[in-house]
Amino acid sequence: MQVASRAIFPVGEPEQRPYSVPQKGKAKDPERSLAESRRRAAAKVRDIALCNSFQYMFTWTLNGKLIDRYNAEQIYKKVRAFLTNAVQRKGFEYIAIPELHDLDEHGGRAIHLHGLCKLGAVPIERAVSPEGKMLTDKSGRPVFNMTSWAWGFSTCVPLDEHYERATSYVTKYITKGEEKIFGKWYLCSRNLIKKPDIVTLEPISYNDFRDENKLKVHIQNETEIYPSVYMISEELPELESEKNE
Repeated sequence: MQVASRAIFPVGEPEQRPYSVPQKGKAKDPERSLAESRRRAAAKVRDIALCNSFQYMFTWTLNGKLIDRYNAEQIYKKVRAFLTNAVQRKGFEYIAIPELHDLDEHGGRAIHLHGLCKLGAVPIERAVSPEGKMLTDKSGRPVFNMTSWAWGFSTCVPLDEHYERATSYVTKYITKGEEKIFGKWYLCSRNLIKKPDIVTLEPISYNDFRDENKLKVHIQNETEIYPSVYMISEELPELESEKNE
């Protein structure tokens, strides 16, 4: 169950747009159009992440000796080939967001990717430091390498009980993005649930529903979904009638 601090779902029949939508690249205010496109994409990524129980957060970087780290077209072909093979042959499920590094010493911005996934049969192994120490992240979770990612370095970290926090972390790569690197804000496998089945209930007071004790033990999770708009999520006990279905 989710309760928002402000009304976020339309009520009644959808209204027809009182304006025509401009063709791609023909918007009167390109900056505003880009911001709106980015906002919609971030909302879709969040829906996909919350509707699918991903197991790992991953990052893929690119080795300049193996591939042109700045060439989006070349990188996209290699990424698509890897993902197609992983999905079709190994049951990989994913959502991935390309991002640009900060300017480097060559004056360029290399591409890398962040995402969430279910591995299926995609192999991983523990990441080890040059000294032979097993690596962990700041939260103490084990860090793995995705061994079949052949174009650079990879990290793969298991998700914990802070799932919504990981969702927000990945979504931020879209919200701070400046452009569609591959002509898309994100990539995802086709076999995912793309949006939730929304059943709107009678209005519930956000402040009454919010429970500090439940938040502390993560029975409830609070997330800022839009600027100054918050949502509380809580998984309700399954009804007996549902258990028997």
